[in-house]
Amino acid sequence: MSLLSRRTFLLGLPAVGRTADKGRQFPAEARRFADPLTEREVWRLTPRSHAHFLPQAHNRIASEKNSFLLVAGRRSEETHAFRIELPSGRPTQLTEGPGVFGLSLALAPDERSFFFLQGSSLKHTGLRSLKEREVFRLDDGWQFTGDLSLSIDGRYAALVEIREPLHRLRIVETLKGKHWLVAEEKTRIYRPQLRPKRDQVLYSQAGAARLWLVNLDGKQRQSIRPVQPGEEIGPEYWTADGKLIGYAHHAETGRRKATARTYNPDTREEKTLAPCTQFWGMSGNSDHSALAGESRSKAGPNIYVLFPLIEREITVCEHYASRATPEVEPRPAFSPDSQWIYFNSDREGVPAVYRAGVADWVEKT
Repeated sequence: MSLLSRRTFLLGLPAVGRTADKGRQFPAEARRFADPLTEREVWRLTPRSHAHFLPQAHNRIASEKNSFLLVAGRRSEETHAFRIELPSGRPTQLTEGPGVFGLSLALAPDERSFFFLQGSSLKHTGLRSLKEREVFRLDDGWQFTGDLSLSIDGRYAALVEIREPLHRLRIVETLKGKHWLVAEEKTRIYRPQLRPKRDQVLYSQAGAARLWLVNLDGKQRQSIRPVQPGEEIGPEYWTADGKLIGYAHHAETGRRKATARTYNPDTREEKTLAPCTQFWGMSGNSDHSALAGESRSKAGPNIYVLFPLIEREITVCEHYASRATPEVEPRPAFSPDSQWIYFNSDREGVPAVYRAGVADWVEKT
């Protein structure tokens, strides 16, 4: 699997600076338009005047009733957290001070607060009160990479810290702030994902043995699905029940054909779900009856819905994301009720957040 270059990775880090706009509301600038390819309705939820993008798809970003969305935005030199009211698109700035790591935003299970990385701290902030609490602070000399994963019950956070040449994976108890290391390597650690309904964390590492699974106490570390020469595997995700790891599989680098697959880390069984159109980023809805995928094909840079049971793929809309930085990786993700797909793109020149309705195809969950 090809990895992000260090230069591209650093582009995803926050700019340094200060602002005093926490709590400020901005005018709604959402716009609806017909997708040129499918003529389906698509919403651009953020303005063309400032860059906005979604956090990592493995964290919760949308409310249960689709009333608001948590996004990162850059209305000045710094990246900050914003609450986007739906469907109007009215944004409210939620953080201030030094820029936050935009990919780290994670909505808490009660939808009343969220977690994020800022400077040397893991922080927890109320969405209404905007009262801020520091949960964890780095040791001197260490820096965050920007990776953060929140458990589905909000009890644990997994994060990555770096002090060259070392990378460390740390678990933090979000209520009491207790923390400990579960991995330390001299190669890059990235994309930690806490396993739903299990006390384990999955993470990626440079090299052929790319995926690793370890208990939260640091014990029973095991390699998951080593990458074979010539093949590529897209960004992985957990199914909502925590039983399977899903990803897009490319048998040969650069080839057109790909498949959506799952891997059971308990039985070590890999299963092909369905062929797909050069998917890279991919995620499932809550019962895994439908997958949201984005194609990296230059001829068809589209967002798709894939139904594994019937092996049917439907084009939702074009994304035309340049993928120039992590901010404009499409990273499609279903809303909690499976009625919308949210994604990133700079198709209109500036990184923006979009959504497309799929209620006519996907059953409500």
